[in-house]
Amino acid sequence: MFIAKNNNLIILAKDTREELEQALKFMVYTSIEETDIDYQLYNGEYLTPEEIEVKERQRLDSLTLTPSDVERALYYGLGMDFDDLKNLIAQQAPQIDLKALAIEFRANNFYRGATDKDGNRTVDMIGLLLGYTSDDMDYLFENKELPANGISEE
Repeated sequence: MFIAKNNNLIILAKDTREELEQALKFMVYTSIEETDIDYQLYNGEYLTPEEIEVKERQRLDSLTLTPSDVERALYYGLGMDFDDLKNLIAQQAPQIDLKALAIEFRANNFYRGATDKDGNRTVDMIGLLLGYTSDDMDYLFENKELPANGISEE
């Protein structure tokens, strides 16, 4: 891969030097370098796959849902409301602090990246209890609905 920089900022990346030089015809740049790193364009800047993964996790963790969004997703996806969820947690996941969870249910927003006092990702713990993966919880926060899997109401 070849990258063009302007003042140490990558402005363009292409697979071959020829492609890069052709694309740079009317652009200002200070250097062209060959690299083994597979830079990818992400939100207007060229980053490594590892940097993109970190930025994407930060983006997902900052997503929020209102209590209504969460309860609606629970109801439409599993036929549950917050009371049903609290009962399930009390029975099957005593490590989750129900009083702290009740406070969260009354909060203005649920944050995807929220953690409990021990640093555990709260949304992921509840998702696992309901049969959902961390990726499924990302889906919930991006789409305001649960993906088609998880436990079913008996």
